[in-house]
Amino acid sequence: MRGWYHDLDAVIDAVHGSPGIDPASIHCIGFSAGGAVAAKIVSYQKEVSSLLLMASPQNFADILPADPSLLKDHFRAIGTIREESFPHDLCAWYQDFLDVNPAHWLPFVHPRPVGVVHGDCDETVPVGHAEKLFAAAWEPKKLTILEGAGHQLRKDPRIMQVIRSWLREVC
Repeated sequence: MRGWYHDLDAVIDAVHGSPGIDPASIHCIGFSAGGAVAAKIVSYQKEVSSLLLMASPQNFADILPADPSLLKDHFRAIGTIREESFPHDLCAWYQDFLDVNPAHWLPFVHPRPVGVVHGDCDETVPVGHAEKLFAAAWEPKKLTILEGAGHQLRKDPRIMQVIRSWLREVC
């Protein structure tokens, strides 16, 4: 997870300093674990104008297998982990997931808008996580529950319209 935090920080810094980019028009959209990471980064990256969380977990303890090696095997199977030697310390790597607490960071995003989007048929992250994230965020905030949508919202044909609507509202 530490690498994900570093990567998102670097992307925001690079975008903010790029010629031709309106610094007031930088918005962050995070899917699943990326949303959990984004909550922390956007809390102190004041250059980001809004945060939109998509199917993001409120905590990982509820959704991860108890055995860290099962998580590693899953990530290898889906191509997230490609290096044979990764992670160097399986228990520390797993604990990094357990330590992620996006609800803690959401109040610090204020006064910038926070959106939470979740599918009511999410098989990976129960919809209750979205409700907890929404409750943790301060106004302005918006909760959208997509009927019939599963976890991979990026594959849902409605998601681009949800994103466009969000950006129209917050820009």
